[in-house]
Amino acid sequence: MRRFFIVSALLAAVVAGAEEITVNSILSAHKMGAPVDGILATVQNPLNTINMGLGDLATLRNAGVPEAVVAALQARIPAPTPTPVPLHPDDPRLVDLVKLIKSGLSESIVAEQLKQSGQSYNLSVNDLLYLKQNGVQESIIGALMASARPGVQTGPATVTAPVAGAPATPPEELAYDGLVLQKATFLRKNRPGKLILRGESLSWVDGTDPRENFEFQIGGLEKVWMTCQARTPENFCYQISFQIVKGARYKFQDMGRETGSNAAVLKLQEGLRTYFPQLPFGAPDIEK
Repeated sequence: MRRFFIVSALLAAVVAGAEEITVNSILSAHKMGAPVDGILATVQNPLNTINMGLGDLATLRNAGVPEAVVAALQARIPAPTPTPVPLHPDDPRLVDLVKLIKSGLSESIVAEQLKQSGQSYNLSVNDLLYLKQNGVQESIIGALMASARPGVQTGPATVTAPVAGAPATPPEELAYDGLVLQKATFLRKNRPGKLILRGESLSWVDGTDPRENFEFQIGGLEKVWMTCQARTPENFCYQISFQIVKGARYKFQDMGRETGSNAAVLKLQEGLRTYFPQLPFGAPDIEK
């Protein structure tokens, strides 16, 4: 008789308290001889929560807990969320883009890199799902979609097709004034001057000493990139750099940087993008 009152009190406490049901609470009730109907009522009480996983059901079965109780618990344990199968994009360039985003770079810097790369992205449904699965912001996805060119596909299904709007033919000569050539050594001073675009070459015309003039071929460039200061709402890009394949590196800064102007550098960048859209523009250097 005393055992009956103990079991009844235990079940009443569980129901009245509306607390969590654990493996230990079920085992305790079972070992003390609680009736199956009483345990079922406790398990099925919507006020109570089940704090156990599907793996705990084997423990209860091995302890001799009635199958009706185990089945009732199983019905209330949420099914585990399946781990999503990692997707692979049709455009392999998106893998590097996701790595760039997950490295901690800000959304604005990634967007600027996409803009400066001049590359076209024709996203497939699989590409969109890949970007979404990896948490890429919708603004970045929108920038990728905006870069699409009619008649061009990317990734494994790439086909060769004429791009609408062929690159403009460079003028016979075009000058970009207001630039300062940055020297790498302390003893050599930075030199003001201008760049002259002639066909497939860029010529530096020094502002004071013609012996400092030089020329390089645009087709021999390994990389072109901007140096920018982080600003809100957009970065202030004041310098453009050129890396010659297995050769020299040249840096040209906007003469108006100190007064907050970067018109000369932006004009040069725009001209290069217009006449040489396949130039290998890299990610900008961002100064905080």
